[in-house]
Amino acid sequence: MENIAATDTGWKPIPLPLKILFVVFILWIVGALMNLPNLMENGLPLFGTFVYGMSAALIVLMLDIIGPVIFLFALWTRKSWGVKWAFAYIGFFILNNTVALFTVRAELGLPQILGPTIAGLVFLAVVFWQRCYFDQTH
Repeated sequence: MENIAATDTGWKPIPLPLKILFVVFILWIVGALMNLPNLMENGLPLFGTFVYGMSAALIVLMLDIIGPVIFLFALWTRKSWGVKWAFAYIGFFILNNTVALFTVRAELGLPQILGPTIAGLVFLAVVFWQRCYFDQTH
């Protein structure tokens, strides 16, 4: 197996599980953009309450677009803070969904809450499993 230096960046040195996550995040971003008008009109949960309009758009922008883009940048450029960023923003996402599970489940439905929550947990597991990729000292 080829020895890849810790400073190598770009697509090639990224381990396969993180490449899959990279593609999933790209699709997540595209899906968020496509669903944005729906979320602005019908609202989305934020810690037990629904937000609509531009407030909903800002939340989608932060959690579903900017958050993944920053992580993808950290992944592509092999930034050591990438794991911490993933845990912070995905953790926020999971916490918000957990609150929604207990507060707005009747309005949203269980699958619409559990699906993204389970996806977030899987994302965190993959990042944790592959965290050594971000360690530039090995």
